Amino acid sequence: MEINKNNIEEIQEIEITEASAENAGKASKHKKPRRRLSKPAKIILALSLIVFICASAVIIRNYAKRHNNIEMNGELESVFIENPSEQEEELFNFDEMLKINPGFVGWIKVPNTNISLPVVKYSNNSYYLNHDFYKKYDYRGTVFMDYRNDPENLDANTILYGHNCYDGTMFSDLEKYQDVEFYKTTPVIQFATKSGMQKWKVYAVFITNAKAEEDNGYIFNYIYPYMDGENFDGFINEVNKRRLYAPDVDINDDDNMLVLSTCIRSLDIYSKGTRTYKADARIVVLARRLRAGESESVNTDAVTVNPSPKYPQLWYDKNGTKNPYAGDEKWYPQEVNQ
Repeated sequence: MEINKNNIEEIQEIEITEASAENAGKASKHKKPRRRLSKPAKIILALSLIVFICASAVIIRNYAKRHNNIEMNGELESVFIENPSEQEEELFNFDEMLKINPGFVGWIKVPNTNISLPVVKYSNNSYYLNHDFYKKYDYRGTVFMDYRNDPENLDANTILYGHNCYDGTMFSDLEKYQDVEFYKTTPVIQFATKSGMQKWKVYAVFITNAKAEEDNGYIFNYIYPYMDGENFDGFINEVNKRRLYAPDVDINDDDNMLVLSTCIRSLDIYSKGTRTYKADARIVVLARRLRAGESESVNTDAVTVNPSPKYPQLWYDKNGTKNPYAGDEKWYPQEVNQ
């Protein structure tokens, strides 16, 4: 065969093709077989996928509920407060709110927080734990006044309850008051009732328990409405021991007090990242109403931090420290017939 340039190119192509085929054959001999998942591994993978899908669904659902809650309260605020940006003084529309819910008693607002919420009252302290302002089931509930309180003529101690949803809704932002620096930004809160907007100076912030076994069989009864008269001195003495810091605000037997109460997780006990005990703890913000002719200004630079506030026994157990108040006499308010 006569060899020319074209023949050489054909021979080279054949050699390359044969070499490629030979290499491919060698590679196929040494190629590892594809590993298949075992049946247990497949089950674990499937369960993990299901957990991921369910967790994602819960996150999306909770986000939607949070959004709906914020939107609902925003709409109610626009009903209650008439043209706030167009007037020097807010005008409150109680009648319209009462048409929506006859149990409406006021509006609580804490500046520098997300707390600007309607307050209702019912014949017990359980209904609004899981019902919204429209009386529809909602685990976030509604801020409500203690059923024993008089919303028309406020008692010595008016108590408002709200959930801590740990997402900035309802009373979640009350936790901010643990920080004295936050207190300095917000020493006055607002509570509007039929009598108009009333301002209240924060007097104390403390943490307490709702289960007797968490404090040597004792529950500090800060939610009794009638803390004047015989009860006042004992109550304030207990509050003063417990408060995290002492603002430059005085208080006396003639003052009206306002208590904001919600849950807090700071007394929960964890072990290796797992919660082993869920405490039934509360953070409480106690304020007293501005007196007639009193300025709402507060000298926040004069606030002093309590070096050893009184906590429930559980707090000392959790932190491995001795309770200096373990021998304290257990104080209870005297029952008042109303």
